[in-house]
Amino acid sequence: MNKASVLKAVLAFGLVFGLAGCAPAETQAQIEADFIKIAKDSCAKAQKEDVIQRYTNDKPARVIALSRDHAYKDYSAIYFDNEDKAQVIYELELTVCGPSYLLSMQEEANHDNSGDYEHHIKRNDDGTYTWTQHVYSEEGGKLADTIFTVLNGVIVSADSEGLQQDQTIEYGPVTGADLQALKDAVDAELERLNE
Repeated sequence: MNKASVLKAVLAFGLVFGLAGCAPAETQAQIEADFIKIAKDSCAKAQKEDVIQRYTNDKPARVIALSRDHAYKDYSAIYFDNEDKAQVIYELELTVCGPSYLLSMQEEANHDNSGDYEHHIKRNDDGTYTWTQHVYSEEGGKLADTIFTVLNGVIVSADSEGLQQDQTIEYGPVTGADLQALKDAVDAELERLNE
């Protein structure tokens, strides 16, 4: 190689390396748009497919939620406590649907990002997202964080600040044992209601 070729190669390498090092950081607007898409996709997947929310700090507590198409006798959600006792759930807000529900209600109300609709989105260094929203507890209203872990474009776990309700989210058909547990719980609830 002659000096001119070496100089061109060094300059080309320096230009490529220099440009790669100057890649613009993702803006807050892009981070928010990315998370909103993930939240909407996660909720849509959970509603279309069956889903299990497992409470990791209170094993074996879990929620089994079937899609409307898979509902059993018009029932689609059961909560099992840490003693594996079942309770039929009549109104369920899946954890993965919380952010998109809030954003949808805010849009319908034509409300700004304040009061009951206040929320914030942050992407953490480890790739998780912190979703902050206004919540109510026995102590009154406050802002609380939930850290969402994302895999393949959907939320797969949620760690909620101070609520001890950390969860993993499993999408797809429930196992035969979980489906049978749901059917047994629904049958027992219907028998209780008919007494």
